[in-house]
Amino acid sequence: MVITLKTWRPALLCGAGIAFAGLLCAAGAGAGETLHLPAGETVALPFEPGSYVAARVSAQGAPVTLELLSEGEHHRRLLAAVPGQTRALFMVPDGPALRASGGAAVLDVARVVPPAEQTSGVVREVPLTSALESPRLRRLAQFLLEGQDTDAFWAERRAEGTPMIEPGPKAGLRRVTFLWRGAQRNVRLWGGPANDHLWLQRLGRSDVWFHTATVPDSLRLSYGFAPDVPEFDGSARDRRVALLATLQADPLNRAPQTPEAPDAFAQISYLALENAPSQPGLDGPLPVARGRVEDLRFTSEALGNSRWLRLYHPIRAEGEPVLLVVFDGETFTSPRAPIPQMLDRLIARGALPPVHVAFVGNAGGDARSRELPFNDTFAQVVAEELVPLAARHFGLTPKRERTFLAGASYGGLASAWIAARQPQTFGGFLSLSGSFWAKPEGTEPENAQPYMATLWQQSGLPPLRAWISAGLYENGREGAGGILETSRALQAALAARGDDTHYREYAGGHDDAVWRGSLTEGLLTLFGTDRGSAGQVDQGD
Repeated sequence: MVITLKTWRPALLCGAGIAFAGLLCAAGAGAGETLHLPAGETVALPFEPGSYVAARVSAQGAPVTLELLSEGEHHRRLLAAVPGQTRALFMVPDGPALRASGGAAVLDVARVVPPAEQTSGVVREVPLTSALESPRLRRLAQFLLEGQDTDAFWAERRAEGTPMIEPGPKAGLRRVTFLWRGAQRNVRLWGGPANDHLWLQRLGRSDVWFHTATVPDSLRLSYGFAPDVPEFDGSARDRRVALLATLQADPLNRAPQTPEAPDAFAQISYLALENAPSQPGLDGPLPVARGRVEDLRFTSEALGNSRWLRLYHPIRAEGEPVLLVVFDGETFTSPRAPIPQMLDRLIARGALPPVHVAFVGNAGGDARSRELPFNDTFAQVVAEELVPLAARHFGLTPKRERTFLAGASYGGLASAWIAARQPQTFGGFLSLSGSFWAKPEGTEPENAQPYMATLWQQSGLPPLRAWISAGLYENGREGAGGILETSRALQAALAARGDDTHYREYAGGHDDAVWRGSLTEGLLTLFGTDRGSAGQVDQGD
């Protein structure tokens, strides 16, 4: 199993009732240490409180649940529990311990940064006399200059919820202010309206950290905050991913994406403004007659690995059936993107024909990054092994024009790539924020075109149908083409070929809160019983 450790503060616990499993209860443990976590036992973490730890957790057999405990064995955080391996990044709380349930786990420590080795960083402070975009923050700054405190401001935020929404400078725009209270050094916004994680600023010397953005009133996103991200000497990537050690939900947000999550670190906050587009199939009661989900293992000798498949069998319905292969199946069957339930609603309403879906899990480790981008062996396995297997379980004889691929990010790239490499099997694809900035190693784009746009301009590829979507906040950085620009280029290349393609831009980012609606909207556009034209394009300011 693999467990993802993400956020904590430090602590050293040596007390009765704690099983040390061969560990020394000392702050001397560090990089290179291997900590064994027996099933059902509580094991003290031998790290100084406040330390940043980067590790890898692994386990064999059945999934293991790993719980982080603070002083007094109080629940601090429930860590991910899946077979395999995963990265673990966390801050050590006071009195830290781990408890594994369902099986044993191993924690391989790669880096420990004690408090004394963490740098103070730069506090991003805005003077109270600054020209603030938010009218409400301007009033607060004036109150602070007059010697008042922030208590009334935070009482308003608790009553109204966050982020703070105010009118924008013109029709169709809103000012959205993300807020965090009481960090010491820094706060980073994950998932906000930008192409990178934003740093919040502190209002004077107060306890108010904020970022204000002017956005379309159709904005939809999920987000979280990483307060007091540890800063230390290391590579740019090591320092960047350290935000995962403190990433958590907005405590004043009233719309969590997963209300049942056990703690703030497992939670994600959600924002949809008043004109955010509807997400077909997401809302409403589930029908009495629902599809059936079948789980099985798929092993490929050609790939040398095994993964789970989750097969969605729809209810009987009118219309010619569709066979859909969806990559990153873990994402699209989760509570945050519940595609089986969304399809239940749409098929029961008669909006879609029976859509049979093979949700493809990832094989673990670095398999995803090896298989999804430009891997001919993986493309062949999907077409020649996975599709026939799924079709047998569905009782279908696949037809090219009704067999499609779908995915997000690398999965969106793989969908377009495999449709081009295996055109005898697939009649098209649905790409959600596809990583079309990527290209095979050693390949140079022609005429500054993204590789995938150049590929589809080649002669000999049969016509296809496609749905392509991207977020307004997925634009490139430092002059490079990002997901937004390269998705537009691919759409233009397909349109020039005369293919039946549809393109949609959303006021959002790289976010499964957007992808879930884009996927069902794309299915309705391509296969719906009342097919419409391509979706409109949301325009930013």
